[in-house]
Amino acid sequence: MGLRAAFTWVRSGEMADEMNDPLYKLNSKIFSQHLNSQFIVHVDGAPSITLELREVNEPPSPPNIEMFSLIFNGPQAPRLNQQIHQLEHAVLGKIGLFLTTVGADQQSTSYESVFHRLRPAAK
Repeated sequence: MGLRAAFTWVRSGEMADEMNDPLYKLNSKIFSQHLNSQFIVHVDGAPSITLELREVNEPPSPPNIEMFSLIFNGPQAPRLNQQIHQLEHAVLGKIGLFLTTVGADQQSTSYESVFHRLRPAAK
């Protein structure tokens, strides 16, 4: 897939705020339960775009680091800009993800969102 530039960063000093962030509660296992499901992207001033979650990849990582990526497949056009987009899912609700285009063909465009963050400390 080439160089990955889309990251969701969580800084270590934000633990109190992280617990209130709905994205922080989502992990690769939760996203894996929703493979092949639809996410609606709301685009200002344009019709919504439907993306399908096609892959959840979790490479090996140190015990205190959570790393995974999501691959979505959407229509060939219009193509989404590389930025944070508001996605809506029937079960997961509304979430903001940084999406970047990682591939396209005559029928579709693929997008990736990469998560790289500290795992919560065990209590």
